[in-house]
Amino acid sequence: MQVAETLTQAELEPGEPTQNFLTGIVTHAAHASDEAGAAKMEAEQAAMGLDKPPVQYVDGAYVSAEKLAAAQAEGRSLIGPAAAAPHNNGGRYTTEDFNIQVEERKAICPAGKENTQCSRLEEQATGKVTYRFEWSTHCADCPFRARCVGPEQKHRTLIVGEHPSALQARRQEQKTEAFAQEMKHRNGIEGTQSELVRAHGIRRARYRGLAKVRLQNYFAAAACNVKRWFRRQGWKRSQAEAGLVVAVS
Repeated sequence: MQVAETLTQAELEPGEPTQNFLTGIVTHAAHASDEAGAAKMEAEQAAMGLDKPPVQYVDGAYVSAEKLAAAQAEGRSLIGPAAAAPHNNGGRYTTEDFNIQVEERKAICPAGKENTQCSRLEEQATGKVTYRFEWSTHCADCPFRARCVGPEQKHRTLIVGEHPSALQARRQEQKTEAFAQEMKHRNGIEGTQSELVRAHGIRRARYRGLAKVRLQNYFAAAACNVKRWFRRQGWKRSQAEAGLVVAVS
């Protein structure tokens, strides 16, 4: 299940109920990916007439180079941690250690050397684009060779996707304290998930079949919103009455 809710960044007063409300809930098969669920959420919200949010907080499952680049192109902010580069090359340098600028077909290795060749590769079946960078003349006498080039390789090669710059920038950004503070805004959705589980029983499907489970989750989300609305109205009324008492006294 995928859940989306509004986010009010204003600091709440002591005892003030949340101002956030659920704007989407998508139910899909357990084997489906989070990325597929996010696409369904986007389509469902579009069908309801909701625009894409200017700022969207997500967890790492929803962050990729393509998603970051798409958000930037649309003038939106996608806030979430990017997965680290795979460390499956025997402890040698990963893509995070290279300064890659696909737009200029240029990459700088940890030794400060620029690539000697860049090739654009496109899969015919999927249309997926990657770029292959090579350092064919710099690696033989490089002092970093053992930490960079594999024992069976003549020189270092690097294959990256179409938008590595956005991914590199996020990996650097998420190391900062400012990013850690920004991500705290997402914590509210975890509380919402807990509320849906504890108060509305969505961890267990009451009926068989995806369509019935989807309806159950819609009802749970609606009930959650109604309860939040009543809490907000009750709190506003109590604040107003407290103000009248103070004024009279």
